[in-house]
Amino acid sequence: METRNNITLINSDGNSNYLENCSWEDFYLFPHHYGRGYMQDFTLPGGISLEIYDYELLDNVSFKLPVREHCLEFVMQLAGNFWVETDTKVTNISSGTSSLYGAGIAEKCTSNWQGKQQHCGICVHIDVETLKSFFADAAGEFPIELQPLIKDNDWQNIFPNLQISPAMQIVSQQIFNCPYQGLTKQIYLQSKVMELLALHVEQLKPNHSTPPSDRQLKQEDIDRIHQAKKILCDRVQNPPSLLELSREVGLNDFKLKIGFRQCFDTTVFGYLHHYRMEQARELLERGNLTITGVARAVGYANRSHFAAAFKRKFGVNPSIYSHSQKCS
Repeated sequence: METRNNITLINSDGNSNYLENCSWEDFYLFPHHYGRGYMQDFTLPGGISLEIYDYELLDNVSFKLPVREHCLEFVMQLAGNFWVETDTKVTNISSGTSSLYGAGIAEKCTSNWQGKQQHCGICVHIDVETLKSFFADAAGEFPIELQPLIKDNDWQNIFPNLQISPAMQIVSQQIFNCPYQGLTKQIYLQSKVMELLALHVEQLKPNHSTPPSDRQLKQEDIDRIHQAKKILCDRVQNPPSLLELSREVGLNDFKLKIGFRQCFDTTVFGYLHHYRMEQARELLERGNLTITGVARAVGYANRSHFAAAFKRKFGVNPSIYSHSQKCS
C-alpha cells in the first residue's frame, strides 16, 4: 500500500507484499473510488527509475509540487491529456506527445489530470550522476547536446509537447510488452530507457525538425505524402506497391521514400508494418476474431507469418497475448 499525493494505491491482493520476491518492481492498482487501472514502477540499475501507467480516473485529479531539485525526466503521454500550472503559465500536454524536463531546480507547480478518459504512458527519471557516468568527459563536462538538460543550481529547462515519433512508439510498446523476467528484464528495460533518451535528444538537435533536404519539400508534396499514408491505412489488407503508391499520389518513388522518412521518421513500409501490428493488437484486445481472422484483417494470408511478425514487434505470440487479454 502506498500513498501518493493523497491517493492511496493498493496492490492487487490488498497488501504491500504483492511483489515481495522482486524488490525492484512494484505494481499498484487504483482504488475503485478513484478510478480503475494500474501504475507499475521499476527501479533499474544506475539510478534510473521507470514508471508505466494505464488508468482512468473518475474525476479530475490535481497534484501540487513544491520548488524542488529535479533530476532528468521525460513523460511520454501515449493517451490522455493533462496540464501543468505554474505561477507564470499553463502548459497543456496532449496525447501523442512527450515532455522532457532537464535536471535542475523545478518551479512550484500543479499537475492536473483529466477524469473520465484513459491515461496511458511512460515516465522516466535519470539522476545526474548516472548521466555523468555515461556521457561526461574526463573533466566532467557534458556533450553540447546534453548541456541544455543539465542545470546545476539553476532553473531547469523544459521541452514540452515533443512529438512521439513512430520509433518512440515502437520502443514504448516493447517496454509495455517486455517478454523477460528477472535480471534479463532489468537489462532489457534499462536499454529501452536509454534508447528513448537518445530519441528525445535527437529531437532537440537544431536541425531535427527541418533538416536541409526537408526544405526541398513543398507543402503540396507534404500533403501528398500524408495522402500516401492514408492510402496505406485504408488499404491495409491489400496495400499498393511503392511504385503504385507513388503514381497514385503524384510523386516519384524517390521523393516519396525520402519525404516519408522526413515526415514520419520511418520508411513507407516500416510505417505500414507498424500500423498493421497496432491494428492487430487492438483487434486481439477486442476478442471478436480468431488469430487467423486478425491476420487476414491486417493483410496476412499466412497465419504463421503474422504470428512471427507480431512476436517480433511485441515480444509475445498473438495467441498468448489474446489469452492474456481475456483473463485480465
